Order: sequence, then C-alpha cells, then structure tokens
Amino acid sequence: MPNSSILSVESDLIDETTKKKMIDDNQSMDEFPMFSSKVRALMAQVDDSELIRPDFDLTVYINKLFPTEQSLAQLDVFMKKFDEEIEQCEQDLSKAVAEHGRCAVDANNTLLQAKSMIGELDQKIKEMRGKTRCSEDSVFELTKDIRQLDVAKRNLTESITTLHHLHLLLNGVNSLIQWVSNRQYRDIAIELPAVLNVLILFEDYQHIEHIKNLMEKLQKIREQLSVQLIGDLKSAFIVSSGQIGSQTTDMCRVMAVLGGQLQDNFIEWFISQQLGIYGVLYADSEDVAWLDKIEERYRWFVNKLAEYERTGLTRIFPQQWEMGRRLAKEFCSMTRNSLGRMMTRRKSEIDWKLLVHAINHTQMFEQLLTKRFPAKDEYDFEKIIWSVFDEHVDIFLNEQQNKISHFLNECAAKIRSGEERPKKEIHSSAIPLPSATNMFLLIKKIITESTKLFADANNVLSKLIEIFRQCLRQYAHGCLSAFLPQTFSQISSTLSGVGLIGTSSILQNLIRDETSPSARLTQDQIYFTCCILATADWSAETTVQLQEKLKQKISPADLSQESELFYSISNSSLSILVQDAEMLCEPSLQAMTKINWSNIEQVGDESPYVSTIRKNLRPTVPLIRDYFSERRKYFAHFCMKLATNLVNKFLGAIFKCRPISIAGAEQLLLDTHSLKTFLLNLPSIESSIVIKPLQMYTNTLNKGMARAEMILKAVMADTSDPNEFVTHYMRILPDSDVSELQRILEMRSMRKADQQQLVQLYKTKLESGKGDNQTVTNTKTMSTFETLAGSAGIPSSLASFGDSSMRKLEKLVRKM
Repeated sequence: MPNSSILSVESDLIDETTKKKMIDDNQSMDEFPMFSSKVRALMAQVDDSELIRPDFDLTVYINKLFPTEQSLAQLDVFMKKFDEEIEQCEQDLSKAVAEHGRCAVDANNTLLQAKSMIGELDQKIKEMRGKTRCSEDSVFELTKDIRQLDVAKRNLTESITTLHHLHLLLNGVNSLIQWVSNRQYRDIAIELPAVLNVLILFEDYQHIEHIKNLMEKLQKIREQLSVQLIGDLKSAFIVSSGQIGSQTTDMCRVMAVLGGQLQDNFIEWFISQQLGIYGVLYADSEDVAWLDKIEERYRWFVNKLAEYERTGLTRIFPQQWEMGRRLAKEFCSMTRNSLGRMMTRRKSEIDWKLLVHAINHTQMFEQLLTKRFPAKDEYDFEKIIWSVFDEHVDIFLNEQQNKISHFLNECAAKIRSGEERPKKEIHSSAIPLPSATNMFLLIKKIITESTKLFADANNVLSKLIEIFRQCLRQYAHGCLSAFLPQTFSQISSTLSGVGLIGTSSILQNLIRDETSPSARLTQDQIYFTCCILATADWSAETTVQLQEKLKQKISPADLSQESELFYSISNSSLSILVQDAEMLCEPSLQAMTKINWSNIEQVGDESPYVSTIRKNLRPTVPLIRDYFSERRKYFAHFCMKLATNLVNKFLGAIFKCRPISIAGAEQLLLDTHSLKTFLLNLPSIESSIVIKPLQMYTNTLNKGMARAEMILKAVMADTSDPNEFVTHYMRILPDSDVSELQRILEMRSMRKADQQQLVQLYKTKLESGKGDNQTVTNTKTMSTFETLAGSAGIPSSLASFGDSSMRKLEKLVRKM
C-alpha cells in the first residue's frame, strides 16, 4: 500500500490529540541530534532498537507496523506499549541523573579530603628535615675532636717515618764513606740500593740546608766509588788468570746498582776485551778470514763462548746484563760487517760453490745461537749474519741461468738424437716428453734452493721470475717448436714472404710436390707431433699451476704469456696434423675439377673422388684418435679443423667445375650429400663404439655443406625468368654477394650478356632494399667455427686455427 493511503486512513481514525502528539514526535525526531560514533556504540549496547538509529525513517517504520488497514485495529495497543516504554525510560533517566548527582558530591568530598592529607604530609616532611639538620650539626660537633686527632696522628706518623728515613740516610752515608775506603763491595752492594731509594724520598726537601748537604756528600761518594770501581773491575779481569773471586761478583753488583753510562762503558769494555783477539785473527787482510774458511770464525766463537761459561763468568755478571747475548750479538755484528767489506772488495773471487759453502755454515751457526739464546727483546739471532749474502744474489741468479741453459741444450740434443723421442711401439698414446717434467722439477729445485739459501726469499723469487720466463720460452721454441715437422704450407708461406712464388708454374710444381708421397709425414713424425702437442698442453697447464704457487708468495708473478705460448704450440702441432691429412684429399679434389661435368647426362652412384677421400682418411683419423686417447679435446679440435678445411676446399673445387650441366650439378649434389654423411661420422670412423659428434661439429659441418648444396641448386635453377631466378637466389643464399653470383653464372656456360643482365638485376634489388633482413657479407665457415669455439669455452689459443700461410695458398689456388 502506498504511504499516502496509509496516512489518509490515520487522519480519519486518530483524534486531533493523537495527531498533534505524532506531529510533535516527528518534529522531535527531525531535531534529533547526530551523536559521535562512540556515543552511538554505547547507545547500541543499551538498546539495539531501530528507534535510536540516526537514519531512522518514521514513515517506513509506520508502514512496517501497519502494512494494511486491518492492522490499524492494534493502534491503541501499540500506543499504550510505547507510552509505557517512554514512562520507563523517563524513570530510568531520573534515577541516572540522581545517581550522577550523588557521585559528583562524593567525588568533591574525596578531593577535599585528599588535599587535607597532602597538607598534613608536607608539614611532617618539613619537621623531619629540621630534625635531620639538627642531627648533622650534633654529629659534626661530636666528631670535631676526632678529626683533629686523626690529623695529628697522620702528621706524627709522617714525621716519625721521615726521621727514620733521615736516620737511615745519615747512617748509610757514613757507612758508605768507610766501606768505599775499605773496598767492602759486598756491604756497599747491600746498602747502596737502600740509600739511593731513601734519597729519592727527600727530593722535595732539597731547600733544607741539612738535606742539601747530605745529597752533595752522597754524590761525591758515588763519583769516588765509580772511579774506584771501574779501576778495580778492569784490574780484576786483566790480572786474573782464569779465576774470578766473589769480590768481582760484588763489584759487578755495585756496578749494576750505579747503572747508567758507567755500566754501559764497562760492558762495552769487557766485550771489546773479549773479542779484541778475534778482530786481529780474522782481519780482512788475513787468509783465514775469507769465505772458504768461514767455519773457523764460528768455531772460534763457539770455543770462546764455552770458555766464558766454563770459567763461571755467567754467574759473576748480573742476569739483567744478558752478557752472553751481548757478546754473541757483538760477534755477529763484527762478522757481518767484515764479510760485507770483503765480499764487496773481492767479488770477482766469489763463485757459486764458495757462496753456498759460506751460507750453509752461517745458517748452522745461527741455528746454534738461536738454540742457545732464544729470541728475547732486541736479541734475535735469526738471519743476523745470513742477510749479508742477499747483496750477492746475482751470483746465484747467474748460476741458475747457466744451469737452465745447459739443461735446455741437453734436452735439444737428446731430442735431436732421438734419445728422448717416445716410441709408439711402447706407448699406445701420445705422452709428454720427459724433458718437460725435468724442466719443471728443475724450476722447483731452484725455488727451494732460493728459499733455503737467502734470508729474503721473496726478493730472490721476484728476480727469478724473469729467468723462469726465459726458461719456458726457450724450451717452447728450442725443444718443441724447433722439432715440429715442416709442412708444404709452411714452406710455401716462407717462400711467399720473400717473393719466390710468383708464377702459376712454380705453384703447380709445389702442389705436385705436396701431393707426392715424400711430402707426407711418416707415422713416426705424426706420433712425435702428437707428443709435442701433449707436451705443450701439459706444460701450459703446469705453467698456470706454477703461476698460482708463485702468486702465493709474490703478487707480480705473471706467466700468462708463457702459457699462451705453449697453447699456440699445441695449436701449431694440431694444424700440422690437419694439413697432413688434407694432403690425402688434395689429389681427389684436383681430380674432381678435371671431370667434364657438362657431358654428364644422368645421375649415378657417388663419384670416384668421394670414395678416394673416404679411403684415404679411414686409416689416418683412427690413428690420430688413438694417439689422443688421453686428450680427447684435441681430437675433437682435429676433426673440427679437418672437416672445416675440407668443406672450404670442396667449395673452392665446386667453383672450378665449369662448365657444368644440370645432370652434372645433380651428380655433385649427390656427392656433396655422400661427403657430408662421411664427415659427420668422421670422429667415430673405424671405432667399435659409435659416439655422437659434438653439436658444434655437426652445426659447423651442416652449415658449410648446406652452402655447397645451395650453390649447386642455384646452378640448377631456371634462368628463363630473370626476376624469379634472382628472387630464388636471394632466398637460398641470403649472405651471398655479386662476385659469388658471377662465379655461379660462369659455371652455367651462359652468355656474357645474360650474365650481366642477372648480375645487374641482383645489384638493383640489393640497392633498392629488396634484400632487407639479409646480410651481404660473405661469412666464411672458418669464422663460424671460431665463434662456436669461443662460445663453447675452448681456450682462445686453441680456437685460433686460422693459418695465414694456408689462407695465402688457398687464394693463389683460387686465382688459377
């Protein structure tokens, strides 16, 4: 029912009073204030009726109570109920207001009571403070006399102590005067420390005349005692015939008490008196002082030290003097200075054996001193004399350089005579040459000797680094590279460098020489080349290890160039093996170019030259694989290099096969597939275990042979529609260029005008942008291999297979 109908019924049934009351209630609801969220939450806890909600809607509420006209019959009941609730609320509100009023009165009374108690507490605190002050005054008065007595006691005690010290000082001075006159050194040694200690207590009383006189008197006694004591001590050590009495011990005790410059002068005099004869016996001009008799120096001092201890001098001198250590230190200082002067003056007379003799005896003597006198304060006898020999380290360096040169010459002579060449009948695989192991053992021995013979071993090592570099380089060049077999490509490269190859006839003669059986390496040469490769590889790895060991002692140790040199020799050895294997395929590729491919009318089996290549490589590759059984990575590189070079040469031979018919191109396409199949199985040829080749090898080979196939397909393509031919050509050979297209067209026996038309069209499409997203750089298969080798983590020295001489030869062959 709409709201308007309900209100009209109400206006008919409710009297004027009720209507007025409802209007008032509506007005009061409209004026109902908006309370905060906290007040509304408390109201909700008291009553959850919707009448107290802020968003209360009276019309909606009435329609909810009286949805129909019949429900208006209960209006009186509802009104009565609400009147009772209102009355109850008013009663509760009145009670709450009354209760609140009572609470306010109680709180006010409690506050007044608390203020009263605080006032009382403050009064009591003031009273306690006053009583405390009175107590303090009373205690101060009571202890005043006690404090005075304490001060008097302290002053009296200090006075008695001072008088006692003064008495001791007076008695001590009088006694010292008498004892010094009578040379009673035992009593002086006992009394003098006490007198000196008491004298320190009177330093603040020097303004008193009596104390000042006592101090001056004691100073005169000390001066008299010093002069008398030094004379008596010197007389005792000079006159005595090996027997020193207790009187001397007492004099030394007195000397220790006096201390200062007097003590130092006496100790210096005693040491010079003991070692004076040593300076005379082993003067620089004496023969016995030279290095060849250096052990006699040390023997003399050992005897002197034993005599010093045997005569009881160790008990005579005070322990704090460390007379034995002082004596040994002075001897070492004199010996070091004497040896330094003589070796500088007579350096030309020093050889390595003499220097080692002197160093060894010096080390033994220092070990004896260190054992007898352990390091203490400034007395440390380790390397005290030994360090003087470091100034002549050049003698050691020259000796080691001569030793290394002699060793390398012997190694080269043994390799040249065949004594050090491994025998393939004894070893199934290639092994490093024994000289490589001996060389690194020699380096290790030199390092050990330098550590043992010189005090500053790190300084010597830093100077040995350059000698080690020369040793490694000389071994690499003189014992490895020098004995690598010379191949045809190396000889031709040398001749080209001096301009001796200038005509095609000479080149053809060289090629004939290359393909002759005498140009091939013998099996012994192949095995020895593999051994050199194994030696260079092992030496490179050992050089890296040597560098790491040296860096633990000296930071600037760098042998990276030498390790790279050994890797380059491994690279050269591998290139020689590859070039030797290529010679087997050269006659077949030459036979391929001599076939008249334009007369071939139908495709048959593979051509004979493919069978010849397969036949020639079958015995060679397994032999290399067996030699590299312990270095499989090099066999993988060998296969990669060989396959790559064969693919390049095969591509060059294809361009020489002109003119060529369609059937001839199809036959070449078949031969290309057969050769690719053979090369893919090349790493496992003649092996009982077939191993899948490396992905890098497969990718490189497939890419090179795919290019050959695309070139042949371009030869076979129809040229009736030039535009379609050029488009097809750019699709199958996207990285081609104009020169390559020219060579392919020459293989087809086309007229020059037709060739020029296609070439011009190809240039036009390239320049007009028809060849977008295509590279016009002629990417070589070798560069692809180098990229793949670098990404596979192969050392840079192994990845650089390119041989400049081989590239020059290939260019000359292509120009033919």
